[in-house]
Amino acid sequence: MSGPETVASALPTMNEQTTDGSGSLLYDIVYDIISSPVNLALVGIISFLLYKISKSRQPPASLPPPPPELPRLRRDFTVAELKHYDGTQPDGRVLVAVNGNVYDVTKGKTFYGPGGPYAVFGGRDASRGLATFQITSMGSDEYDDLSDLNSHEMESMREWEMQFKEKYYLVGRLLKPGEKPTNYSDEDEDTPTDSSDVRKRTVTTKATDAGAPSSLEAEKSADSKKVGDEEAAAGPEANKPKAE
Repeated sequence: MSGPETVASALPTMNEQTTDGSGSLLYDIVYDIISSPVNLALVGIISFLLYKISKSRQPPASLPPPPPELPRLRRDFTVAELKHYDGTQPDGRVLVAVNGNVYDVTKGKTFYGPGGPYAVFGGRDASRGLATFQITSMGSDEYDDLSDLNSHEMESMREWEMQFKEKYYLVGRLLKPGEKPTNYSDEDEDTPTDSSDVRKRTVTTKATDAGAPSSLEAEKSADSKKVGDEEAAAGPEANKPKAE
């Protein structure tokens, strides 16, 4: 006969079978995965996709704000003055002279600033180095008139100068010894002219070129016509001599 004791004694046996079954199922799954290269590849792909999905949901790292743009500089420099603009000063501005002109290359600071591949040109006259393809040393700190460069080297330097003109702002000139700087001011800039004034000047110029009478000649013609009209109105009696 089966009583409570028989049922109680049977329960542990069922629990043990359930636990053994779960462990056996997990073992079978792991065994199937590691025993098949295809399954291993699928697991790797799934793991990689899950990693990419979780990575894309993370907020992007905030980039540092760009440095403020420096105000435009417009002036001439001597060789000694140019040396102070090599990027090591507080504002970090970098100037480079090429063929007698000074350019602001601050936006190319990674090349011409401290630590850059062309840092030797920062605050210097780079004409000779660009013409001869020598960037290891800039030679003397005196003004270089480049008179000993040959035609091929001068042409190479001019090609470099064209690239500087396209990419960077022109600041001013590199002064020769004893040369006075140019006084750059707002008055030197062209001011817009009223369109009506332009049209008036154009019409006047075209009329003069075509042989039309000037304003003075037109006034003389009008006065002559007025006198003639007055004489005609007075009649022939106006021309007779008056009695004394």
